[in-house]
Parts: sequence; structure tokens; C-alpha cells
Amino acid sequence: MVPAFDYTYRPPASPGLQQIHARVRDADLLRQLPEVQAIDGLFALPRRVHYVAAECGEFGAFYRPVEAEVVLCYETLRTLYERGQAHQRALGLPDGHPFRYVRANVRFMLLHETGHALVQLLDLPVTGRQEDAVDQLAAILMLRFASLEETPAEVIGNLRLAANWMLSRSTGAYNLDAYADEHALGEQRYFNLQCLVYGTDPERFAGMVEAGDLTAARARVCPRETRQASRAWLRLLLPHLAPGKEVYLDEARRFLDQRD
Repeated sequence: MVPAFDYTYRPPASPGLQQIHARVRDADLLRQLPEVQAIDGLFALPRRVHYVAAECGEFGAFYRPVEAEVVLCYETLRTLYERGQAHQRALGLPDGHPFRYVRANVRFMLLHETGHALVQLLDLPVTGRQEDAVDQLAAILMLRFASLEETPAEVIGNLRLAANWMLSRSTGAYNLDAYADEHALGEQRYFNLQCLVYGTDPERFAGMVEAGDLTAARARVCPRETRQASRAWLRLLLPHLAPGKEVYLDEARRFLDQRD
């Protein structure tokens, strides 16, 4: 049993990606993601999970089951930065916003793919669409394992930047392939994530409904959805805690004992 993760930055062949590779390698980006570090060694995995930054030939992040690799494409970092710049210009945000946009979305994407890794390696049961389930897990991990230096408002802000990216990729025009895809439509993923954010504190986020980020009808059930998703993932993952990580059991059991 090897519970640790490892991290690799593969040199790209394309000249246009060389600078991105150098920057993420020198910053050790993959190792600096707080939620990934928080769960490194938390579960008794049957094999090591490899986090890899690589050239892919297209935008994306994905999990390779045979190699147990969570892959982040350099092309993704470039596209996210460009979207962050557009978001900054549209809203008049500070100069550092594009980097924050990249980091927030990279965290969510890699946690989403980590969810696929945990489902496969721990043989976790998932009823329904696995893509929706690991979206939930990514959001829960970002809410639970953010950096100690981040405020709750910053954590929620990161999740909302991830939701923004989901919506930004929507065209509103779908064919049969889009409806049949394993992923929900971009708009659905956006509102599902907004619902998880709202469900953490309905009073604090009441303005989301007024702003049109969530419908009133969906908002009414979001607190229950958030609790159900959190409880479901706790029940799935607690039996797989690594030796020495029992400190999490008491807190988790108190949460599971709560009643609606």
C-alpha cells in the first residue's frame, strides 16, 4: 500500500507551451494546491496516484485509470488565463485576477479528476452520473480543505470562479451528442455548483437568488442537497482512511449524526 501522491511536469514539444511549463514547474503548482495536499496520504489507496502536467494537444484535464494519472494539460492553463483576463476586463477586477482565476479552476478540475481516481482505486459505489458525483466531491473538498490563509469568502469566491468557467463554455445550442454525454450540460453544472455554495449558508448567500445565480425554487432545496452530498461522500470515504488518520472520525461522525 502506497498512500502518497507524486507530481511530474513533463516538458512539452510545442514552443508555445515552453514558458507555461517552466512557470508551473518552477512554482511546483501541483504540489501547492492545498486541497490535494490535505488528502495526500489521507486514504489507504492500493497504489500511488500520479499528478502530471503535460502537453495534450487540446484543452482538458482527465484521469487515466491504467496509469493512475491525474493529468492537467498545459493548454488548459493558457485558456484559463485568457478567460481570467476577459473576466477581469468585464468586471474591472484587480490585476492579479487572471492568476486567481487559473488557480481556482485548476483546483476544482484536479479535485474532480481526483474523485474519479478515488472511485476507481477504492471501488466506491456511485449511483447516477459519476461526473455529477465528482463535481460534488470537488466542491466539498474545496469547502473543507482550503488553505489556512484563505478566508471563507475567498473559498466561496474560488468555487464561484469555477462555476463561471462552466458557464463560459456554454453555447446554449446542443445536439444529440451533447445531451448523451457523460457530463451534464455546462448550465446544469453551473447551477449545481451554485446550489452547493448556497446550501452552505442560505442567509449569507440570499443575494444569489436576487442576482439570478440561482432560482428561488432550486434554492429552497439546496441546503438539503449540500448536506446529502456531504454525508454521502463521508460515508463512502471514511472506511478508507489511512492508519493514523483516525482524528477525522469523531468530527465526521458528529456531522453524520446531525438531523435535518
